[in-house]
Amino acid sequence: MRVAFVTVGDPGRRTGGHLYNRIVLCGLARRGFEVRWFVPCGASPEEQDASAAGFGRSFDPSRFDAVLVDALARRLCGPHLARWRRARPVVVLVHELPSVAGSGGAGEERFEEALLGASLLVAVSGEVRDTLLRRGASAGRVRVVPPGYDRLGPAGAPERGAEGPVRVLCVGQWIPRKGILELVRAWRGLGEAGARLALVGETGADAGYAAAVRRAAEGDASIRVCGVLNDEGLRAAYAASDVFALLSRYEGYGMAYAEALAWGLPVVGCRAGPVPEVVGGAGLLVEPGDEGGAREALRALVRDAGLRRRLSLAARRRARELPSWGEAVEGLARALGEA
Repeated sequence: MRVAFVTVGDPGRRTGGHLYNRIVLCGLARRGFEVRWFVPCGASPEEQDASAAGFGRSFDPSRFDAVLVDALARRLCGPHLARWRRARPVVVLVHELPSVAGSGGAGEERFEEALLGASLLVAVSGEVRDTLLRRGASAGRVRVVPPGYDRLGPAGAPERGAEGPVRVLCVGQWIPRKGILELVRAWRGLGEAGARLALVGETGADAGYAAAVRRAAEGDASIRVCGVLNDEGLRAAYAASDVFALLSRYEGYGMAYAEALAWGLPVVGCRAGPVPEVVGGAGLLVEPGDEGGAREALRALVRDAGLRRRLSLAARRRARELPSWGEAVEGLARALGEA
């Protein structure tokens, strides 16, 4: 099957959506699919709006058996979706809707509505599926294909819950909805000698927010800013950590939580979106924005080795219940065939 995949921005970024795209499309290629990527512009609303007309004129869906559209490209592709669908099946892959995640520009709903007219919609979680249904999508045209948990292994991850300095890991982009600032403020009030917090992830998406995070962390030697890590560095970070903390108030799925569970890390997170479903009983969850509750959850896990050990075992059990990347590739292949 020949598939055109249309997205925007930098596909090489190490964010959950872009990682998902690369993994499943490489998996499709290994299964014999012929996948051609189209990345005509940046991801901002302004760049998409400026490129939409030209891309609509130049892109010919009839050269492919199916068109797969990343919902991130909603402003680029939305105006053309109905016409493309008359030529070939159009499948829209939805990691999140910007109007729900709070990450879009003016008039997002109009472009998102156009996506609902696709031949088939692939949501990365039940939460995203439910959002699509509330927005008017037909249940018969929505499939759920979650990401896998097993991208980084692990092979023989160490046992958790040992005594000694406790190392807490956060993996997330520095944007407001990820709750990095709230986590740093909660950590600053912890007052636990020897505990360490490592912040991994992109810091450049929102300069003002990043500056606020750095100000909040300034002068605290227990906080280390690591930036973006490659897979080898990320494996080492998970292997060296005892607890995972990310206070997102919105996630399409939450790949970082799933990967932390695979490494046996108890989770401190928020009761938001699909996070409770992903984490199950392997963490301590608080309400979004509850810095005091997050501080108490962190304190409990830092102080209580027995609790860490019990939740670490629960994390490993929960990870084994989550879908694999092989299942994700199979799910997307099946959706493309159905369309």
